[in-house]
Amino acid sequence: MEIYWEPQKAAFCGVHAVNNLLQGPWYTEWDFSKIALALTEDERKIMAEKGTESKDYLVFMAKDSTHVDESGNFSIEVIKRAITNVGLTITSLNHPKMNKAKENPQNEIAYICNFENHWQAIRKIGGVWYNLNSISKNGPHTISDLYLGAFLQQLQFEKYSIFVIKGSLPNPVQEKGNGMHIKASDISNKGTKGIKAPQDKKSTVDKELEKAIAMSLENSGSSARKTEDEQLRQALALSTNQASRKNEKESEQDEDLRRAIEMSMSQ
Repeated sequence: MEIYWEPQKAAFCGVHAVNNLLQGPWYTEWDFSKIALALTEDERKIMAEKGTESKDYLVFMAKDSTHVDESGNFSIEVIKRAITNVGLTITSLNHPKMNKAKENPQNEIAYICNFENHWQAIRKIGGVWYNLNSISKNGPHTISDLYLGAFLQQLQFEKYSIFVIKGSLPNPVQEKGNGMHIKASDISNKGTKGIKAPQDKKSTVDKELEKAIAMSLENSGSSARKTEDEQLRQALALSTNQASRKNEKESEQDEDLRRAIEMSMSQ
């Protein structure tokens, strides 16, 4: 058995979460954009019923779509429409109708979770729960039935909104799309065998860059110390010369004063 997983690309975590939930490349960012446009058009029609010259309508037409931003983050309405389009339902875990899901979360088929602009899917596949978070550094993780409830509670503690997915999940799609098909035997509660954190290569470059910067700073620091030493030496020399000249001048003034006193006494 294989598990479909899409890693994060750009800000399309909503697309990845839905595809990971459905276990296949069901949607692209362009499909989500079409859904966002359709939702905006539906809202426009409702607003137009109040009159196209009304203040609310004019304000609505003047602002940007609320269903997708410039970074590619899609609204919850887009996520819901994408899920319901395949015959599933999506309901908040906090809804009174979801009390059974709260009491026995392991009896459900899937969850989709949101915090700010990030979405992630959690689904049972072949009797095993998988955390299919697209930004997971080590790929998908397994979650035991016993730990699932605690995991969901932790997400809620971290201010995630959790939605229960109900219905008949579609059969996995064998197309690769933007994801990968991973052998279920390669996935454990610690991550996926063969998938490393995407920062690994970058961290090597960072270390080399840090070395170069350190060497540069050391060299520039050495030069700076030489310059500072030279400036200090010159300042001390100048100070010594000034002090010497000051002492000479004071001696001359003392000699003049002595002579003036002698002349005064002789008179």
